[in-house]
Amino acid sequence: MTLGKTLKGILLVIVVFALFWAGTILFWRLGNTDPGLGESVGWLVLAPLVVLVSVWSLMRWRRNRRAAANDQPNTSAQAPEMTDVEPARLNLLAAALRLPAGETPGEALQGLMKPQTPKLHDTLCDARGLPLFAAPVPPLTATALDAVTLELNRLAGMTMPVEESIRRGLALLLPVFDELLMELAAALPDEGSTDERVIAGLRHRSSPTRPAPVMVRVMLPASASPSLFPLCEKMMRGRVEDLGLTTGLSWHFQFDDANGGTAFWSRLARSDEGEQWQLWLAAASLISPERLQSLQRQGILMSSRTPEGVIPGEGAAGVLLGPTEKDAEAVSCRGPYEVTTREMDNPQARARKMAKTLRPEQATDQPLPDLLISNADYRSGSFEEAALLALSLNPDLDASRQVLALGRAGALDNATPMAMVALAWQALRDGHETVAILFVDEQQGRRVAEFTASPLQQNQTQPSPTAAAESE
Repeated sequence: MTLGKTLKGILLVIVVFALFWAGTILFWRLGNTDPGLGESVGWLVLAPLVVLVSVWSLMRWRRNRRAAANDQPNTSAQAPEMTDVEPARLNLLAAALRLPAGETPGEALQGLMKPQTPKLHDTLCDARGLPLFAAPVPPLTATALDAVTLELNRLAGMTMPVEESIRRGLALLLPVFDELLMELAAALPDEGSTDERVIAGLRHRSSPTRPAPVMVRVMLPASASPSLFPLCEKMMRGRVEDLGLTTGLSWHFQFDDANGGTAFWSRLARSDEGEQWQLWLAAASLISPERLQSLQRQGILMSSRTPEGVIPGEGAAGVLLGPTEKDAEAVSCRGPYEVTTREMDNPQARARKMAKTLRPEQATDQPLPDLLISNADYRSGSFEEAALLALSLNPDLDASRQVLALGRAGALDNATPMAMVALAWQALRDGHETVAILFVDEQQGRRVAEFTASPLQQNQTQPSPTAAAESE
């Protein structure tokens, strides 16, 4: 029993006895009653005890019933109907990112496999002037930030203030966008030559195959105003024109509101949106005075007083998905499944429930995950829950090397889900057979997913870093 529960129990006893004594004595005075010893003991001692025992018995019965429901393997909460849905098929062609742990998916994956050490920022301080822990992206220079501000002012035709988190987020996002544009240019099919034929004395000209349209979905930092979206679209369209990708291609841009990654996971579960290319991008930065003050007011910012707090970070990530093709080397995605664990205080019970949701009885023939990517950080129980889930899915996993805690390298806010998918794509390319995902949202609950590469992709990749290390 914890100290908080003990104090609540003592407070309940005091309240019940106080109410009984006050009510009984008031009743006796109003009725001019002179109670005897037995009546006094009965109303002032026995009656409150009977009420307390009844309340305690009811609470214990409800707790036992809830525990029995959690341990029941065939309840709808443990194995929701959504786990029967066929795995989604993603034609995932490329990924790019900029994170504190690395500037490429490969570098970031290797960096997260090493122990993370919080570092103090050179200039950021709290309200008392003490230095703060932070995880900025090292190559982000003042010149790159000023270039973003100048470009936005040029497109707006006026000098406008740009919040620091917006500047940093865009400065990280644009290089990721450039890399994925190059990947798209390489993946586009050849237009082919125009064919002329004479049929029944008439000359017929067949046009070359028209490429599929391109849908670009962008999630900017949470503090971005919708009035900034048109300027960002102009900026990104200019880069498309510079690469000569406007000829023969139809481009559509959509900017999504930041809502903790909920929209992203829902979109991933139904990613088949017709025959079109898709570029998904997300950027976030907590390295700004406004965001740091908000975290500090919430009392979750890591400091000398709160060593289990959040480390403000930043980053950008994106993925390129090609049109759905039957012969494409697709990535299979089970989930993401939403798991509600609000009433479960036991981390072991939460891990069991998530494992049964992701791995129901009908999916036991699937290969076991050899890597788990989570957004765990330094808050109490965060990494422990991810490690328990990983071991529930595969008891042979080494939690120190095969459970990656993205939050320990810096919190990424709404860019976290995109970064996790980019890292999963890189892990599959490196030879991991199945990669599990655990995304924890304090308000929305937990989401779990599994990514598996096609057999052709697995045969073409190099052995995983984990397997290589074990062979040595």
